[in-house]
Amino acid sequence: MLSAAGIPLPDTTASELPPPPSSVRVREDRDVDVNPLGPVADGTSQQQQTPSGAVVPAFTSKDVDRLVPHSARVWDYILGGNDHYEADRQAAETFQEVYPDLAHMLASQRSFKHRAIEYLTKQDVRQFIDIGPGLPSPKDLTDTHIIAGSAARDARTVYVDNDPLVTIRIQELLNEGPCCSAGLVHADVVDTETVLAGAARHLDLDQPVAILLIGVMGHIDNTDDAHAIVRRLMNGLAPGSYLALSDATTTKTALVWAQETYNATGAAPYRLRTPTRIAEFFTGLSPVQPGLVPPALWQPSQPPEGGVNIDARCAVAKT
Repeated sequence: MLSAAGIPLPDTTASELPPPPSSVRVREDRDVDVNPLGPVADGTSQQQQTPSGAVVPAFTSKDVDRLVPHSARVWDYILGGNDHYEADRQAAETFQEVYPDLAHMLASQRSFKHRAIEYLTKQDVRQFIDIGPGLPSPKDLTDTHIIAGSAARDARTVYVDNDPLVTIRIQELLNEGPCCSAGLVHADVVDTETVLAGAARHLDLDQPVAILLIGVMGHIDNTDDAHAIVRRLMNGLAPGSYLALSDATTTKTALVWAQETYNATGAAPYRLRTPTRIAEFFTGLSPVQPGLVPPALWQPSQPPEGGVNIDARCAVAKT
């Protein structure tokens, strides 16, 4: 499929991952700091409860820094949402001036996430922890609890985020009556104990769980720390659990420059990593074919049409 798409790729795999469908040669660029993710809010100032009864902090518009771009709002703007401010729009447009393929890359990562959820439900996974989900997308019904619930009625989803606006919007979405059982945990991915303890209020962690980390781990500056966080999360789950992860790479100079420019705005930094370093997130896990590939090439329902963005890598792997 890679050759059919006409895509020259570097070797993106580590020893733990099977090679993509055709051989590739990886360009070892330097790791670079950059981003897309931060906070916002508007809602009541009282604590609220998720449908399961767990208390989640509530925020007000005072918690929102509208002068500094935030990756969740930037993604929302690029993907056609409504939760963004002038700083987010300016940052997104500046980013796209340097790296015009940004919308394509973000859309391909989102599509990978959807296909991964559908694949996992076919493997009898019924529990999902979506960490750093970003702002909900009720317009096209592409949120994790909706996709999982549509594929399996008994699916359960827990969203984990530390951003006030994301917390508010997910709370509102769940209060509307989700199509499957869902919960919300307000926590930072760094605090793995809180993440797992919060998830345990909604899920049975003695049964397999799938953790989704889409465009999230780049927010951890130190690569070894980022790998350790993922290992702690996976070690807290039952055998037969899965990790689905995707992040942007250092494979294109324009993306590196755009990310560095974005970082200069004062937004939370995001670290681009080489494909090899992204592959190391899956160390010790059993990968699902085709291994570590650009998001558009992970088990597509049909061969991708037109160009395929290769500036991110993704994989799904099992404990």
